[in-house]
Amino acid sequence: MKKMHLLCALPAFAALAAVAGPYDKPWAIVETGSSSEVRKEARLAISKVDGKSTRNPRKSDPIEPGKHVITVHFETARGVVSDNFRDLQIDLEGCTRYRIVAEYESDDDSD
Repeated sequence: MKKMHLLCALPAFAALAAVAGPYDKPWAIVETGSSSEVRKEARLAISKVDGKSTRNPRKSDPIEPGKHVITVHFETARGVVSDNFRDLQIDLEGCTRYRIVAEYESDDDSD
């Protein structure tokens, strides 16, 4: 009886594996990098990809390769530093993860 249940479950698992997901074709992911005082890099928030808001400000959903506009803004542990949004035009390659950070000149630099 146990063998029969096991054999019935195998086609169900095979059917689940055949369902198309976001990684069944070439993809790219844009995410925030880590902040570093040594390299003078600050963390950014990803707010939009091609004008559409992201579900997670730390990383995008899988994106098709090609040219895209990524909208970012600065954030800290206390929240958003400024309302300055920047649009970055990036030509994304397939099966690649991109990490974005902001480079600054000094700690008290507002730009």
